[in-house]
Amino acid sequence: MKLLISLTDQSFAATKSVGIFNVSMGLTRGLMSCGEVSELHILGNQECADSFGDRPSHVYLHLLDKPVPRRFGRIFWDQWGVSRAIRAIRPDWAILPKGFPPFFPCIGSTRLACYVHDVNWEYYRHLHGGDSPFPPHELLYFRTLGLRALRVSDLVLTSTLFNRDRFASYVPTARTAVVGIGFDGEPLPPGPAGKWGILFYASPYPHKLTGLGLSRLQAWLAQREDAQRIRIHVVGRLPQGIGLPGTGQWIHHSRLPHAELMALITGQCRVCAYFSDYEGFGMPPVESLRMGVPCVASDLPPIRENIPARYLFSNTSEGDFINCLNRAWEHPLERELPTCPDWSTVARRCIQAMQQA
Repeated sequence: MKLLISLTDQSFAATKSVGIFNVSMGLTRGLMSCGEVSELHILGNQECADSFGDRPSHVYLHLLDKPVPRRFGRIFWDQWGVSRAIRAIRPDWAILPKGFPPFFPCIGSTRLACYVHDVNWEYYRHLHGGDSPFPPHELLYFRTLGLRALRVSDLVLTSTLFNRDRFASYVPTARTAVVGIGFDGEPLPPGPAGKWGILFYASPYPHKLTGLGLSRLQAWLAQREDAQRIRIHVVGRLPQGIGLPGTGQWIHHSRLPHAELMALITGQCRVCAYFSDYEGFGMPPVESLRMGVPCVASDLPPIRENIPARYLFSNTSEGDFINCLNRAWEHPLERELPTCPDWSTVARRCIQAMQQA
């Protein structure tokens, strides 16, 4: 099978979603080791080129000598650039890991597989009353392309049963394969006892509930006799108008590359905390558990699919969060690990779904 995967619009520094970036890069690594793939063509940029420097002879990296497409450059890439590259290479299948196909594909006999991660726009359009951090035209653009992916893709790839059900509510005829998400490397054993840090995942986007999470952590600290010893490491951008308490207990980090995040979690943190009101998968809780550190997380259907129930709390109950965090804090070595495939397994699931489509 001759495959193409598009990473030209992928950038750790520029992406709105580190999760989608990690999935795109991981799936590409998995496809590189798939025996059923006779040729793999990666459409890349200078930033991602370093990740694929040592590649097998059947893997071809196409650098387009352009920066990561943004704004109008992103629209040009979605609508014309990716189609032109597919027509030039003529693969059997083209995989778009961000899930956004052009309005008029014009890709010849190539079949199209879009990896659709969620229908996140429904949160802002329906559940959040239209109060969106995205300009209306941007939200409309991604919603339109997301629905188009469900309608025109020969195959829709996704990570959870929750996503499959949401897709079916919009396009019942969408041919969807739930392939999961991969995690390479062996899980680490629980970290050493005696760490006094908590890692809190922050985000400027409303569905990540950063403000609620900060207030719940403050309430948790208020009931701890040992609160002064505890440090809260906040990783990620804060929403506009929200700041951290002005004490040395709260330490703000910017977006961290995986190696730095891993060093912070394994070296200083006893527990991680992840708040959200909408997810397609929820990678940070799984990643934290695999780093040897328990992660308490919002009890949402896709997260419930992927981490043990003992780590889940209700967003509507402060007491439930405090009890859940206390259990993890007091017994960090009693870790339950979810069962996760590696990226080679996920890639094989994708190939099998394409062969059956």
